[in-house]
Amino acid sequence: MIKRNRDIHRKRGKNLGVLELVAIALGGMIGGGIFTVLGISVSMIGVFTPLAFIIGGLLAFLAVYSYIKLAVYYKDEGAIYSFF
Repeated sequence: MIKRNRDIHRKRGKNLGVLELVAIALGGMIGGGIFTVLGISVSMIGVFTPLAFIIGGLLAFLAVYSYIKLAVYYKDEGAIYSFF
């Protein structure tokens, strides 16, 4: 008996749902964006690319830290939206 191609390569028993497809698409877009930004930054600033990524990471950390502090301070139902 010849197995069909989809039966050979399919390890899961169920079909992919909307959530799984969105996760795959988002991962592809974010991954492609990272490689694009990396290529642009290397062409623009060369050897200082790691320094630029470190500075960007620190700024992202400060943004998250600020968000957490505001969320702790404004604990009502609206959370941080009350600040704005």
